[in-house]
Amino acid sequence: MKSKRGNKTLESSRTSDKYLVPIVAKTIDLLDCFRTEGESLSLKDIIKKTGLAHTTAYRILHTLVARDYLNQSGHLYRLNQLRKKLRFGFANLSTKISLAVEIQRSLEKATTEAGVDLVVWDNDRNADKAVHNAEEIAQSRVDLVIEFQLFEQVAPVISDIFARGRIPVISVVNPHHGSLYLGVDNYRAGFSAGLALADHAAKNWRGKLDALLLLESPPAGRSVQSRLIGVWKGVESRLGPIPSKAVHHLDSGGNTETSRVAVQNFLRKRSAKRILVAGINDESAIGAAQAAQQAKGNNEIAIVGHGGSAEMIEMVADLASPCIGTVLFHPELYGAELVSFALLTLRGRSTAPAHYIEHEFLGKNSRAPISRAR
Repeated sequence: MKSKRGNKTLESSRTSDKYLVPIVAKTIDLLDCFRTEGESLSLKDIIKKTGLAHTTAYRILHTLVARDYLNQSGHLYRLNQLRKKLRFGFANLSTKISLAVEIQRSLEKATTEAGVDLVVWDNDRNADKAVHNAEEIAQSRVDLVIEFQLFEQVAPVISDIFARGRIPVISVVNPHHGSLYLGVDNYRAGFSAGLALADHAAKNWRGKLDALLLLESPPAGRSVQSRLIGVWKGVESRLGPIPSKAVHHLDSGGNTETSRVAVQNFLRKRSAKRILVAGINDESAIGAAQAAQQAKGNNEIAIVGHGGSAEMIEMVADLASPCIGTVLFHPELYGAELVSFALLTLRGRSTAPAHYIEHEFLGKNSRAPISRAR
């Protein structure tokens, strides 16, 4: 703590220094009141600490807020973190899943352009690994976390880890409780896929079908599963109610091999001829396509996926493939949208808990985006 004598000496030196700009010195004094980035002070606190006149202190505060050096929340002020180089943590789903890889590529480009440091962790599509990564990220002094993982049972654990560390979180693709969300509207994405399946049945089977297969991934939880609810409702919106006995819920594991085996077993045991299939993601849809192509019989099968992976787009383009379409999630848009959403959040200006990325159905008669079909 400075002595009164020290303060007098400082004031004397300021008075005698003809090059010193008084209002700049007062502004620095005011900024020095904030000892930590998270400390919040009122106008009254600042006047007490600096000895500035009420009007002078208020006008300086107003100017610093207007120029983004301070953030204001009600009657409290705090330093704006955006005046330092920001550091984001990104816990990505997996380096082996194309959607995740493309989102990471987009985010790396956007953070580089924005001058933000990005540190990446690989959740390796594993719930325990995702929790371990969250604990590590919370200790790494990042300003904000972007989380991409699909296991509902650990989502509240991860959210709590970051909440205790007072680190804002934006979840991607799979919404987490207690976090902000950026991604597609899962239900509406599924609904668009359902409409496409219904149109196929109407055009080729006179609107008749024997079975609707919903290739689920239960660990992903209700938010992601809502894609398949959307599919079901989309089909019914065009074809009318589907008897419950005709709707089959299969656990696809969210991966190609588990899905292939599940659909293969269904085709072996059931006599359904006209079958609509919806995968919770492209991987499960591809597994269904492999099972359909290996099946012996006269089944007529139409398959849709979600994500818009390059492999799925190629299958949709193949006229001999049972894959009739996929819902594009446009991962190339995520980077810029995430950075924009994150900066608004850190400035305290984000008003919506969810920010939706556009989705688009790509069918056999659609023109595949060049950047996604490579």
